[in-house]
Amino acid sequence: MDFLQDYLPLAHQLYNNYYTPYSAYLLPVQRTILLTQAYFYAYIFPYLWPAYRLFSKVATTILTDQPSFLTLALLALVLFLSLKALDVLRRTIIYWISVFVRLTIWGALIGAGLYVYYRGVEESMEDAGWLLGVLSGWESEGKREGYRRASRRQREARDFGKRTPRGRTRGAGW
Repeated sequence: MDFLQDYLPLAHQLYNNYYTPYSAYLLPVQRTILLTQAYFYAYIFPYLWPAYRLFSKVATTILTDQPSFLTLALLALVLFLSLKALDVLRRTIIYWISVFVRLTIWGALIGAGLYVYYRGVEESMEDAGWLLGVLSGWESEGKREGYRRASRRQREARDFGKRTPRGRTRGAGW
C-alpha cells in the first residue's frame, strides 16, 4: 500500500474513500462473480473447463512470475491448440453452409422439374417467358429511372453556377 500512497496518491485516495468502507458489501459480489464464472465453465461447458484452468494458471504465472521457457512454450501450445480448435469450428460452419446451399439448389431444381412435369412443357415455357418479361421490365424501368436521375444530376451540375436566388432574400430591395 505504500507504493500506492507514494506514487499514485489519487488512486490511494479513491481506494480508501470508495473501496475500503464498502469492501464488506463488495466481497460477496466478487465471490458470486467468481463462483458464477467457475460454475459456467465447470458445469455448462465441461469440455472447456481444462482449457480454462490451464489458461488461468498460465495467466497467473505470467502475471506473477518471470516467464520461463517452459511457460512460454506452454503458452505457445495453448495458442496453437486454440487456433486448431477455431479452424475445426470454421470448417464445420463452412460445411453446414455448403450443405444448406446444395440442398437449396437441388430443392429448387427438383421443384422446377416437378412444376414442369405437372404443368407441361409448353405452359411452363409460357410462364418462364412471362417471368422473364416481368424481370426485363423491371430492368428497363430501373435503367430509365437511372438515366433520369443521372441526367437530372448532370443538369444540376451544369446549372450550378447560373443559379439566381428566387423570392425575397436578405437585402433585397435596398
